[in-house]
Amino acid sequence: MRYWYFLVIVILFCSCNRQNISTLKHEKLRFKDLPSEIINCIRNPNDFQEERNNMLIELPKGANPEYKVENVKTWTGPWVSYVKLVDIRTNVYYKIDQGVPNPYFIFKNKLYIPDRYNIFTTVEDYSTLEFTCYTLRNK
Repeated sequence: MRYWYFLVIVILFCSCNRQNISTLKHEKLRFKDLPSEIINCIRNPNDFQEERNNMLIELPKGANPEYKVENVKTWTGPWVSYVKLVDIRTNVYYKIDQGVPNPYFIFKNKLYIPDRYNIFTTVEDYSTLEFTCYTLRNK
């Protein structure tokens, strides 16, 4: 019986640090409505090559990183179950479901996710892009 109490307490404790991004306040934005820093990053991708490889681009470039991305594997096999966007200072993390396009852009505590994959290599007309903007936290 003590084992079950311990298990319930551990599960409750672990779930307190997590929040699914779908539960956050969000809005859809067209490319032209994005902050100019994100527009510049998309138009000049070579300036952000290292960040693009990590799936996370924090702007402005050169600022101290506040977030990191971790892949959570499935219980069986080498597959990714979901992605964790972790706030480094508070250790609160946001769950991003598998299949959500990347890269993830963070600017002024907002997360911007494109509506499709490979925006740097396959999109010729950026005006067709749409992003979902999530408010991560209040400062």
